[in-house]
Amino acid sequence: MAALRSAFDFARFFLDVGWASGEYASKIAFDPMLRRLAPRAPSARPVLTLPGFGGPEISLQPLNAFLNRQGFAAESWGLGTNRGPRHAAALPEMIERLAPKLKRMADKGGARVSLVGQSLGGIYAREIAREMPDLIDRVITLGSPAYLRRDGLEHLNAMLPVAMRLMTGKRTEDHLEDHPAERLHAPPPVPLVAIYSAFDGVAAEAATAIPAGELTIEGGLPRENIEIVGSHCGMAVNPVVLLAVCDRLLADPAAWTAYDARAYLSPVGRALAPVFHPGLRHAAWQRFPRRPK
Repeated sequence: MAALRSAFDFARFFLDVGWASGEYASKIAFDPMLRRLAPRAPSARPVLTLPGFGGPEISLQPLNAFLNRQGFAAESWGLGTNRGPRHAAALPEMIERLAPKLKRMADKGGARVSLVGQSLGGIYAREIAREMPDLIDRVITLGSPAYLRRDGLEHLNAMLPVAMRLMTGKRTEDHLEDHPAERLHAPPPVPLVAIYSAFDGVAAEAATAIPAGELTIEGGLPRENIEIVGSHCGMAVNPVVLLAVCDRLLADPAAWTAYDARAYLSPVGRALAPVFHPGLRHAAWQRFPRRPK
């Protein structure tokens, strides 16, 4: 049975990678239109992006370039390929290394830094925000298994623990043991948005979506799920995700409303939006004013 699951997950992972290639091609094809649709930042708001496990910094270059063209001041984390935590103190050490950069970005931009993390980078983003909330404005995670429990490894592709052991020398269970249980699911003290896909070939919805009991849109700190149709590996280049990230980076925490891509689209686009945002399929049809650029 374990061998059958491994074979299935091996195929599922490579299908995910293939899907991601298609998402990147669609990003290139629709980039001019996407740049017209997506909102522009009124000032150069600082954004730090963190790559997923095994991902080089260049993997988030399309995301950074897009955000910068929309008026943000986006930078990669500057620590090279995300090779995962190699020992129990790796996470605190990483946060300590990033602290001067975050302080510099905040001082230069005159605002707290927003964090956008893909997969493992999203877990790191949550922990950075938990340790340095005075420097962090909000966190947006892309397919991040941030709600993984020690008994929830079945929500991960079987190839991930293998890769984790090869690159870090430790099992996934060992990494989970390095962190207090309450930190594996407790949200950081800043606005948090989780973008996830039920078709994710690496981390299942049960691990990547914020639990229903922790969702808050009005009052308190916003906690929001945004479901999309897409791959795990291609989230940072998926046009649907890029539009959502731009919008949520500009959302006012004091007047937070649920994200709805239809506000940016033509009538035809609004009709098609539920194809890419399954959560809209049961939402009431509305007429949306076009959002200001």
